[in-house]
Amino acid sequence: MLRAADRALGWLTWTLQAGGALALAFMMLTIGYDALMRHFFARATSWSMEVNAFLLVYLALVTSAETLRRGEQIGIGFLAERCGPGLRRVLRIVIALVGAGFCFTLTWRGFLLAHDAWSFGERVSSAFGTPMWIPYSFIPLGFGPLGLQFLANALRDGPDEIAPL
Repeated sequence: MLRAADRALGWLTWTLQAGGALALAFMMLTIGYDALMRHFFARATSWSMEVNAFLLVYLALVTSAETLRRGEQIGIGFLAERCGPGLRRVLRIVIALVGAGFCFTLTWRGFLLAHDAWSFGERVSSAFGTPMWIPYSFIPLGFGPLGLQFLANALRDGPDEIAPL
């Protein structure tokens, strides 16, 4: 059962990471387009800055679970390097559980924020007028899978070399 859940989580995090790659490619194209329009035609787009700012938030939040899954996050191993293997394992589990709790709290609060923005019809006060529920939904979309990945890390027997966050 845990193995199937881990595979499903791996598929989810990989899919979100792929969405991040597409977002990055889209950002490259739209920023380039905006720069060309501004430089050659003195007509900057009214939407590029807003859309790309929200996509940057997407990249930071939604792709983080796959980064943790691969063990590619920035880690501070000062304390873990000075502990024995048993204490290092306990430290990894505690850090994973604290990280999961933090992420699940932000998932819930982010969901409430996105729901309220949708309910009240909040929009960015700009020419493009993005509905605020869209960027707010990146919070639970990013922290939910990240919390699940922290939880999976706590349950999984991982190698001792993985430094805690």
